Amino acid sequence: MAGILHAFSIDVEDWYQSSYNPAAPVSKICVHNTRSVLDFLSRHNVRGTFFVQGLVARKYPCLVREIHRKGHEIQSHGYSHRPVYLMTSKEFSRELTETGKRLEDITGKPVTGFRAPDFSINRKCFWAFDVMRQCGIKYDSSVFPLRTTRYGIRGFERGYSIIRTASGPIEELPVSVLEFAWPGQVRIPIGGGGYFRLFPAWVLRCGLLKLERQGLPFIIYCHPYEFNSQEWRQISKHVPRYRRLHQGLGRKGFQEKVAQLFILRRFASMSDVLDQLRSSKGRKVCAFYS
Repeated sequence: MAGILHAFSIDVEDWYQSSYNPAAPVSKICVHNTRSVLDFLSRHNVRGTFFVQGLVARKYPCLVREIHRKGHEIQSHGYSHRPVYLMTSKEFSRELTETGKRLEDITGKPVTGFRAPDFSINRKCFWAFDVMRQCGIKYDSSVFPLRTTRYGIRGFERGYSIIRTASGPIEELPVSVLEFAWPGQVRIPIGGGGYFRLFPAWVLRCGLLKLERQGLPFIIYCHPYEFNSQEWRQISKHVPRYRRLHQGLGRKGFQEKVAQLFILRRFASMSDVLDQLRSSKGRKVCAFYS
């Protein structure tokens, strides 16, 4: 299936604020890292989807304008990077509304897509899909279709699906995981982030080809900080050594791994991939929430 379109997406956030100290301000390191991603995509002539955190848009609207000016899709990554399962429906609605308004004011384009911080939509907070639809969200990429110690939903549809809510349908396009028919079905995460940093390039290439054979697009997600192997020299605040090791492992070769996939196949935005999937046959409807 050489004609299948794959998606490149990036969650725009500042590592220190989003992953270590939520009370900290978003730093200029986030701007530097995101511009590195923009330069990288320009070199490879790829336009992707940037899920932008509201705090980033608030402090650095110029960065959002720059992303938009370069032709990339801009969607919502929530406001504070607080997990959805720790919010009430009203708190979640406020975060979506605040972020959506900021991004729309900056770009002049409606915000219709969302990815939750840390894939934090689980079976206990499926009410979030109804709130999304009320706030104008039409597609989502928040569900990790594999249960891990931190996040994910076991058995969730890996490809395109439609989730019915009281307020209308939400299209779901999760990041990629591989599935193998070993004794029982076994799923392995491969869609990006730390998995990209740890797996060798040949595993990612084989994964892409396997997904194609199964009729599925490769949905990549990553973060701006993964494009910066020198970030620890730029963060002046204390970060424990084990966190530096865990989060820094594999960053040096990250860009080259993504570049190899760009050379192998066509990558575009989430909306571009959704357009192709909508026109294909055999769409599946997810009935986890109604």
